[in-house]
Amino acid sequence: MDHHGGHEHGHGETGKQPPPDPTTGLHGMLLFGGDPFYLSHLPMFMRPHNYQVILQVGFDDKVLETLRADRDAGGDGMHTFRPDDFPMSELDPNVEGPRKTSIPGAVYRGHFERGGTPIAEGVAAEVRELVYFAELDMEAEHSADMELGYLCFGRAGGQLHLAHQVTANPDFDQVLTARLVSGTVTDPAGRPVLDDVTQDFVHAQPVEFRGRRDTPEDLLTEGETASGFFRATFGPGGSHGFGVDVQVERELYLELGELGS
Repeated sequence: MDHHGGHEHGHGETGKQPPPDPTTGLHGMLLFGGDPFYLSHLPMFMRPHNYQVILQVGFDDKVLETLRADRDAGGDGMHTFRPDDFPMSELDPNVEGPRKTSIPGAVYRGHFERGGTPIAEGVAAEVRELVYFAELDMEAEHSADMELGYLCFGRAGGQLHLAHQVTANPDFDQVLTARLVSGTVTDPAGRPVLDDVTQDFVHAQPVEFRGRRDTPEDLLTEGETASGFFRATFGPGGSHGFGVDVQVERELYLELGELGS
C-alpha cells in the first residue's frame, strides 16, 4: 500500500545536499473527532512508519463545512488524511529543530488506500497539540503477562477517545470513543472516591484494563463497560493513579493485519 512503501529522494550532485531524513514518507492518518479533531498515524513495524502519533488538529472553515456535510450524508463513516510526504522527525519532541505546525494533504471519505474518495484536496491540517508521540521498537516482544493497554485523550466530561497503545510486533491498531462512568472512581487501593474525574486529557494518558491480555482476542468492544486503571494520572482525591469504569461507545477504526510480522 502506498503509505507503507519506500520513499524516493532526489540526491542531486554529490556533496551538494545533506542526506535525506530517514523518517520521511507518506504517513497516512485516521481523521476523527469533531470538537476537537484528531489525526492518528497508521503505524507499521517498518521504517519510516514505526511511529504511533496522535495529533489534535484544526482545519479552515471550508474544509470543516465539507467534512461535516459528508459525515451527515454518509452516516458519520470513517475519514482518513493523506498528507504530502514529510519527515516524522519534525513532530518528534525529542529532536532538535523546528516543529511542524501545519501538514498539507487531502481528506478522504473511507481509507485513502482502500477505495476511499477524496472530498477535500490541497488542504492544511493545523497542528494544535501533540497528543502522543512514540517511536516503535521493532525488536520488542510481547510479555505473556502484559495487560491490555490504551491511550485516553479528550474531555472527561464530554467526548473521550481510546487508542490501543502499540508496543510490540505483532500488534493491533484500534481507536474508540468512550466515556467514564460517573460514581465509579476508586483510589489505587480500590477504595471509592466520591468525586468524579473532571479534568481534560489534552495529552494521552495510559489506562490499563487489568485481567485482560494485550492481544486482539481481549480488545475492547462496542457497548461494553470495563474497569480501567489510570496508573500515571492524578485522581480526583490527589492520589497518583485511579480506577474508573470505562464505557465503550463506538469503534472508529480497527486494523489487525498491518502490524503483524
